[in-house]
Amino acid sequence: MFILSYGVPLENCKDKDYRVIESEIEKKYRDAGYSISERRYKITERDDYSVICPEYRNKPSGLEPVVILPDFVVPGRRYPVYVYLYAIDLYSANPDKGQRWAAAATRRYFGLTTFAHTTLGRALKAFVRNTEDEAADEDAFAEGSTAAKAAEFPTAQATGLLRKKAARFFQGRLATAPVPQKAAAIGCKLARECFKRHRRFLL
Repeated sequence: MFILSYGVPLENCKDKDYRVIESEIEKKYRDAGYSISERRYKITERDDYSVICPEYRNKPSGLEPVVILPDFVVPGRRYPVYVYLYAIDLYSANPDKGQRWAAAATRRYFGLTTFAHTTLGRALKAFVRNTEDEAADEDAFAEGSTAAKAAEFPTAQATGLLRKKAARFFQGRLATAPVPQKAAAIGCKLARECFKRHRRFLL
């Protein structure tokens, strides 16, 4: 089980190790008989970071481990959540532009050395799938996914339905953020809200 906590900017790390410290949560689980260990995630923004998260286990109870994650981390994703969300919002808010353009703009905005258009395409599909709430939207997602999968490099037309869904969700909130720090704050807030409401990640 995952619990999202408020994160602080990655650049605050002095040694590229980002350590999650939640004293109250730790006390709660220790008092309940849980042991504590660590789980590490690799994440990239302007530099490569190691995010060290507390993991609580109670083997006699048979309950699943509890991992405390900062709100910008999505397990299995290389970049902070707000990088993906910014790229999706930017791409969706500019229907006359392609994924390569949005990926390049995202790299410039966050100072990244890498962020591929194929990464954006996969993130867009995952985002729409994880934010679906109505059957009609699910049908739209299925149609959009089929069209996108048909092309080796999905075009704006092939991903049109996915873009419309994402655009309705974001309404340009990240794409128009004046500085990366603002986009990061909005993205992390959305990640926490989604996880609190649906118990699932945005990506």
